[in-house]
Amino acid sequence: MNPSNKKQAFKILKILEEDYGCEGVPDDEEPLCRVLLEDQNQNQIWKKIPDSYLTAHHLNENDTLCLDLSEF
Repeated sequence: MNPSNKKQAFKILKILEEDYGCEGVPDDEEPLCRVLLEDQNQNQIWKKIPDSYLTAHHLNENDTLCLDLSEF
């Protein structure tokens, strides 16, 4: 395992789809969601995570996500 890999467990508190307005998602971008995460010390942070990542990993609110904060 790479020692610089600092994955932590976070509880997903809220998932909000980004609002791209009338123009929609730009052709060269992937749809993102704003995700409110909480660590075991109850620190909260908002991260933008690709919708496809959340879908592929079947992640929903109240699920646990192991994540290196530098990933997204």
